[in-house]
Amino acid sequence: MLFYPKWYHYPFIFVLLPFSLVYLIIAYLKFPRKLESLGIPIISIGNIIIGGSGKTPLTKALINHYQNKKIAVVLRGYKRKSKGLVVVKDFEKILVDVDISGDEAMEIASFTNAAVIVSEDRKKGIIKAKELGAEMVILDDGFDKPFKKFNIVIDKKIKNPFLLPAGAKRYPRNFLKYADVILEDIKREVKVPEGDILVSAISNPKRLLLYWNKEYKFFPDHYDFKWEDLKKFESKIIVTTAKDYVKLKKFPLNLKVIDLNIKLSDELIKKIDEYLIKFQ
Repeated sequence: MLFYPKWYHYPFIFVLLPFSLVYLIIAYLKFPRKLESLGIPIISIGNIIIGGSGKTPLTKALINHYQNKKIAVVLRGYKRKSKGLVVVKDFEKILVDVDISGDEAMEIASFTNAAVIVSEDRKKGIIKAKELGAEMVILDDGFDKPFKKFNIVIDKKIKNPFLLPAGAKRYPRNFLKYADVILEDIKREVKVPEGDILVSAISNPKRLLLYWNKEYKFFPDHYDFKWEDLKKFESKIIVTTAKDYVKLKKFPLNLKVIDLNIKLSDELIKKIDEYLIKFQ
C-alpha cells in the first residue's frame, strides 16, 4: 500500500518527491488525447485526488434529476470480491450481493432506478450498458478514460500540493483544462436521524462529526464489517451512511440512514443538457 503523508510529514514528503516526479511523467504520457466515440452519451464524474470527494452522491443526484432517461452507471467496483464484468442491477432488479458488487455500486443500485455495472474494463461496461438499453451512461472515476464524454471533475482543495506518493493528487491542477465542468463547492443537504451511535467506514469519516455529537465508531474506508465488530451495538440505534448501510443491513441491527442530497447547480444542468442535445 502506498503511503500518503499528511502536510506536516515534511521528511516523508521530501524523500518521496523524486517518485512524484516519475509519477507525473507517467501520468502525462498516459493521459488520453485521442478519444473514442462509443455511440452513447457519457457523463464522467472524476477528481484529481485520491479518497472521497462526493462522486457517488453526485452520481445519485444526477440519476434522480434525469429520471425520464434510462441511465446505467459503470464503475470499477472498488474492493469487490469479484473480477471482470458484472451486472449488479438491470433495469428491473438487483442481481448480486454487496460482496460481488462492492459498496459504492450497491449503494447506487439500492437507492436509485439506474442499472449498475462493475467492470475494470470501462469500455466493456459501457458496451454492456448499451446492450441493456441504456440511453445514457454515468461513468464513475472516468476523467482519464479514453472515450468521448462530458467530464465533470470535482476539485477538492487540500493542503498538500504534491502528486502521489508525496501527496494525494493523482493529476496536477493544469490537467483541469480537460474538464468540461469543474466543481469546487458541492452543496450538500444532510439530515441525520436520531440514534445512539454513529457507525461508518467511509473515507474521512470525521467529516460526519459536523452533524453528530454523540458516541461514534469509525472503521477504515471500504471496511468489510464482521459481526464481532458490531455485536456490542445490537441493542443500540445505529446511525450510518447509505454506503455503509448496504453492508450492515445483513446483520441483526437497528439501522437508520443519513439522508444526504447534493444540490445541483443550474449551470451544471444547463451544460449537461447542452451536451445531451448536441449528442443527439
